[in-house]
Amino acid sequence: MTARTAIGLLGGVKTLGVNSGQAVQWERMVCEGVPVRSADALREAIDVPDAVLAQLLGVSEMILWQVRASNGRLSPAASLRLLRAARIVALAFEVLESEQDALRWLMRPQSGLGVRPPLALLATDAGRDLVEKMLLQIGQSVGA
Repeated sequence: MTARTAIGLLGGVKTLGVNSGQAVQWERMVCEGVPVRSADALREAIDVPDAVLAQLLGVSEMILWQVRASNGRLSPAASLRLLRAARIVALAFEVLESEQDALRWLMRPQSGLGVRPPLALLATDAGRDLVEKMLLQIGQSVGA
């Protein structure tokens, strides 16, 4: 379910050109570069400014604007960060069972994350791993 939710966060099948979360399709998307429209779809879904989106992608706002102006594709590195961030947001939606609750949790500092908001940690592999681990722990405690 997380892959389907992530695809929706990224603008859906029409924007991405895929209809499943199969690893081979995600790998192809990363190599080809994800359309910048997908980054904008995620930005709108989580309601953050361009500065936060650029940070999530590991690019400057200027690069983001340039890619957007040409209606181009993100670099493979930025594409990978985008797909991973969307997967974590989708996981938060599923674990916390409400998009509103998930977005609130992603934006608020969490004591288990060094009093930092989870969204701020999604730009790095280490931070993303911490957020994912915390979400999985929440999911286990809710399901217990």
